[in-house]
Amino acid sequence: MKFIRRALVSAIAAVALIVGPAVSAEAAGTSFDVTKLSADNVVVSDWDCKKTNVYMKHKKSKVDDWDVETKIYGKHGLSDWADFSSYGGSTKDRISICPTSDGLGKYTLGPSEISAYYYGGYDYDEYGEVERADHTKGSFYVRGKSYASLAAKRSGKTVTLTSKTKVYNPEKYDKVSYSPKVKFQVKSGSKWKTIKTVTAKKGKATYKVKTTSKKTYRVTFSQVSWATGATSKSAKR
Repeated sequence: MKFIRRALVSAIAAVALIVGPAVSAEAAGTSFDVTKLSADNVVVSDWDCKKTNVYMKHKKSKVDDWDVETKIYGKHGLSDWADFSSYGGSTKDRISICPTSDGLGKYTLGPSEISAYYYGGYDYDEYGEVERADHTKGSFYVRGKSYASLAAKRSGKTVTLTSKTKVYNPEKYDKVSYSPKVKFQVKSGSKWKTIKTVTAKKGKATYKVKTTSKKTYRVTFSQVSWATGATSKSAKR
């Protein structure tokens, strides 16, 4: 479908050149600019390729038909491209990315190639075109799904909290140990209070609490550019 849209735009432009006298884009007042590129973020929990939506906003003047082809770059280079066109009024495209080869993290949208044409109205007495690169950039994130678990053991007045954290790595085709900064929290009324922040090592973090009363604990951590955040189930000791 992307190729068909571009072919239609090119064919109409060719007809306009034959039927009417061509003038420069400046003379015709033809202009087209990409003003914003964005996309829906993706969360990965298996090795399959994923679909996501890419969006393009633009401003134009004296344009009848247009096509924008936007390159999309992942961790390891060019991943895919999105195509937007006046054919059907499309400012959204659905692309496919494969994190097993393209990696996790920040993906960049742009640059884009613009083709825009003005045919001069009913009499085709004026023609304008824009064929150029547009360097507007956008981005979105592809994150591996993270997992957190918490074990709580009591020995006398001491409760030992041990967290284990993992993240799905599509390039490894499996969950792997992950070492974020985890927050050990205790429930206070209806809220959770952080009692200690620890950087996990090899996917494991430990913290000891001295208390005689039974309390409810959990562990949590925030998302980063390539991994989601996660919160464990609560444990009472």
